[in-house]
Amino acid sequence: MTCAGTIAGMMTGLVLASSQPVVIGTEAPFPAYTYVDESGVISGFERDIMDHICQRQALSCTWQLANFDELIPGVMSGRFDIVLGGMAVTDDRRRLVDFTQSYSNSDSEEWYIGRPGSAPPAAALIGVQSGTVHEDHARRMGYDYQSFPTEPQVLSALVAGTVELALGPYSTRLDIQDFVDANGLDFLYSDIIPDDGVAMAVCQGNTDLLDSLNAALDAMRADGTLETLESRWFD
Repeated sequence: MTCAGTIAGMMTGLVLASSQPVVIGTEAPFPAYTYVDESGVISGFERDIMDHICQRQALSCTWQLANFDELIPGVMSGRFDIVLGGMAVTDDRRRLVDFTQSYSNSDSEEWYIGRPGSAPPAAALIGVQSGTVHEDHARRMGYDYQSFPTEPQVLSALVAGTVELALGPYSTRLDIQDFVDANGLDFLYSDIIPDDGVAMAVCQGNTDLLDSLNAALDAMRADGTLETLESRWFD
């Protein structure tokens, strides 16, 4: 497809000029990958990675928040030049966008949380966030599920009893553990949802931007920057 974004429509050779803005779309309730800190600033592992890339490649980068299910459509339509935020690489998504090399591994074991004694996934109404691999999994499995635009809405529905289970990227997050403990919930069931790691996505065919991102990631891996950032956010 032809990219329509702020960068994608530029002539080859001008696409990465520092005067051209790069619009980065993310959803940020997902520590430690991306989250909004107490001062209202987008922070986290991927914010740090992207800041390094923008500096190394002399890109003029701006950030926009959006719901997760808006990210891939947004980069396809040109609303964003890059999207990220714990974005798992899957074959279905590769058909829509181009991914950078992976810079983080994700846990393929994903958990359902709910009240102790809740029915298993095949017999329960499951809450999932729309546009996620969790929604895709529930659909493929033929489960009864309800999609919500944001993760907080999924969790609120679980507490209210609108859904019986919630499926999401919960197992490694302290914020979710605190939520589970505070609301009398538990990690009840798990499923394997495989992917090819976490990466950034750009519009299909935007090879100049994709090559620039990958070159920066290669350099950050070679000089130890990626390892340092991983240690900061995940150790």
